[in-house]
Amino acid sequence: MLEHPNVESVRRSYDAFNNGDLDTVGKRLADDVVWHVPGRSSIAGDYEGRAATLAYLRRLGELTDGSYQAELHVAVGDDEHVITIDHSSARRAGKTYGESEIVVFRFHDGRIAEAWQAWMNPYQHDEFFAPSPTTHQEEVS
Repeated sequence: MLEHPNVESVRRSYDAFNNGDLDTVGKRLADDVVWHVPGRSSIAGDYEGRAATLAYLRRLGELTDGSYQAELHVAVGDDEHVITIDHSSARRAGKTYGESEIVVFRFHDGRIAEAWQAWMNPYQHDEFFAPSPTTHQEEVS
């Protein structure tokens, strides 16, 4: 059975992200995409537009020295939405991180127009991506 083209697009986006190919990811995003990252971590917020969304995805790599990976387990969808379950993992400042997440992608004209991430343990995510004391101090200054 063939997958819906939007599901295939998301699968290719996961592969590209995991290989550091943000150019390919960017081609699958609408110009006015909005990416929602819940929580209170240093990376939480709403990223509006392709450039801001790619900056967020790039920041994941920067904060984890390129170790952030999202292993896709399930992807289902139709003309309007794709829902995924993945296992994300990373290393940062001597800590390791790993947990499952759900992402809901909304499509418009064949491109990702909006995405909502939801972690199974949001407190673990917030703690892992909390600003370091040095970073927080620099931001306040």
